[in-house]
Amino acid sequence: MAGRFVVELRNVSKVYTPGKVEVVALRNVSLVIERGEFTAIVGPSGSGKTTLLNLMGCLDVPTSGDVLLEGIPLRNRSRGELADLRRDYIGFVFQTFNLIPVLTAFENVEFSLSIKESELDRREKRVRVLKILERVGLKGLENRKPGEMSGGQQQRVAIARALVKEPALVLADEPTANLDSKTGRSIMELMRDLNEKNGVTFVFSTHDEMVMDFARRIVKLHDGEIVEDISKVK
Repeated sequence: MAGRFVVELRNVSKVYTPGKVEVVALRNVSLVIERGEFTAIVGPSGSGKTTLLNLMGCLDVPTSGDVLLEGIPLRNRSRGELADLRRDYIGFVFQTFNLIPVLTAFENVEFSLSIKESELDRREKRVRVLKILERVGLKGLENRKPGEMSGGQQQRVAIARALVKEPALVLADEPTANLDSKTGRSIMELMRDLNEKNGVTFVFSTHDEMVMDFARRIVKLHDGEIVEDISKVK
C-alpha cells in the first residue's frame, strides 16, 4: 500500500446500452489520482462524472481500457472480488448521506467498521468509532439517530463512516448538494483538514463552485472526455 498512485485509469471507455440505444458515458479517459490528492471532478449533467466515480469505486467496470486500484488491475474481477476491494480500499460519501435511519450515529459508523474489521474485538471497535466521531466534531452525539440530527451532522456521520476503516481513497458524490452554503463550507473545511493533517485522499464529483474553490486539482469532463485538468498552486 506504499505506491504513489491510488487509482489509475488507462484509456477507459464506458458504454451503456439501455434498450437499443448506445450511450457513451466515457471516451478513452486516462487519469491518475496520486496519494494525498484533494481533487474535484466537474462538468455538466451527463458529462460522465458519476460514471467516473463508479469506476474508481469498483461499483462498475469499463467497457474498454483498464482501471487499477492501489496497483491492482480490476479487469475480469468477479462481483465478489470487486466488493472486497470496495470494502478494503474505498470510503464513500453520498449527497443523500445513505445512513441507516434506525441506527444511532455510533452504530452507523460501527456497521461500516464491522464489515471490514471482523477481527477487532468490541472494545477496539468502540474506541475507533468514538475517536473518529470526535474527529469529525460529533462528540456527545453518538446516540442520536439520523432523524434527530441536522443535515450537516448527518453528513459528518457519513464522513466518519467512510473514514473509520482507514481507506486508501474517499469518493464523495456531490457532498454539499443537500446542505446550505454555511454547512457545506464547514463540511469542506472538515474534509480539507482530514486531507492535510491525515493524508486522506479525496475525489469529489460536484457542480458546486465552493467545492471547486477548496479543491487543489480540478478535472473537467464534457461529453465523457477530459477537456481540462488543472492543478492549483497552494
